[in-house]
Amino acid sequence: MAYANTNEKLYDDIALWEKTDGKDLFLEMPLKEKHSPQILDFGYGFGEQLFALTNAYPNAKIFGIDGSPACQKEVAEKITQRKINNITLINKMVNDLSDFTDNSMDLVLLYDALHATSNKYMLYEESNRILKAGGVLSILPVHLSNWRDKQGKKKTYTPKLIQSEIEGYGFDYAGTCNQKGVHWEKCHTLYYIKKGTISFDILEKVDVMNFVKK
Repeated sequence: MAYANTNEKLYDDIALWEKTDGKDLFLEMPLKEKHSPQILDFGYGFGEQLFALTNAYPNAKIFGIDGSPACQKEVAEKITQRKINNITLINKMVNDLSDFTDNSMDLVLLYDALHATSNKYMLYEESNRILKAGGVLSILPVHLSNWRDKQGKKKTYTPKLIQSEIEGYGFDYAGTCNQKGVHWEKCHTLYYIKKGTISFDILEKVDVMNFVKK
């Protein structure tokens, strides 16, 4: 893909990713329902995944949960500007996924959402509850040295350990995708923004981990 890979064109490159490589990433998800899936992006951040998802699945019903007012404002404005009608934002901090009924989702994304909290175990349990049989839980495993165990203690995780834990919550590992996920943190961190040296090519690209509910 012909990314500009300059700081000045960073947000053009992000928009391009949402329409191309990001779209392709989500089209690779091993979904049973590909025409009009129900999808949840937990911790949607500044919306890169949400917009790639709507490009991949224009007939989908897509939900995003995030507790950051800055993210909520920017993403809502983009949804309005782009006249997107299949994304619903749930703007609050949550301790469960009670907005969703049992066996209602086809895909749940936990991208850059599992570090520095033992709350990930709730997310595994709740993802299993709301996913349909055969539904997909997709993980973007980043900040692995900051993940915590059930006692809340920091523990460096590996993909093998992540796989073992999640399989214990009623999932089978379904592998990765050819397209990698993108860790967007540097794009939205003041330290890096002030340096003015962020470009698409320096962003961390990570193999997603996909799990299918038994």
